Amino acid sequence: MVGTVKARQYMQAEGWKSADGMDDNTLHNMLYQAGVVDNYPWTKQFLLRVRGGGALFLADKKTHTIRQLKVEPVGETFNDIETVYQGEDKGEGCYFAIIDNQSSARQKRLMTFLATHQLMMSMLKQKIRQQMTPKVVMVMPDNCVNKQQQAALAAKRSEEDRKLQQWVAQQSLAELCRRTGNC
Repeated sequence: MVGTVKARQYMQAEGWKSADGMDDNTLHNMLYQAGVVDNYPWTKQFLLRVRGGGALFLADKKTHTIRQLKVEPVGETFNDIETVYQGEDKGEGCYFAIIDNQSSARQKRLMTFLATHQLMMSMLKQKIRQQMTPKVVMVMPDNCVNKQQQAALAAKRSEEDRKLQQWVAQQSLAELCRRTGNC
């Protein structure tokens, strides 16, 4: 589940506080319209992403605390940082992973190369791509997908879709009746 933090005051009213001593004004400015990432009923925590692909915060549901994750991308931008929730246990447990895809660093290095070494371009490009592969930079264990809760969410969505389709069909029949008089 995703969404945005409308305003820090709403979280504050629900008892959320900083785990690392960040003052309310700074926290409010950073979390205003922050993206909520992978917040499922069965997880112990979820992530908040500063608007525009900025810094990441970990929100602990049990303690109602928020702490900024100390993740520094190799490149110049936090847009290189990706998050993955591994909710199916594939032998390593379930977890959130923070990945630095190193895209901007790779691009910068490739551009430098292109400007100075046109002759050996294909060989060096391949070497750079091999060196600058996405790497998991942090893993936080979490609960696996709760199949019952997941099924309940899916059932609720399909029930809402069925009601909408039924309403559209009724409206279409009413319009047909109005236009043709064939009721």
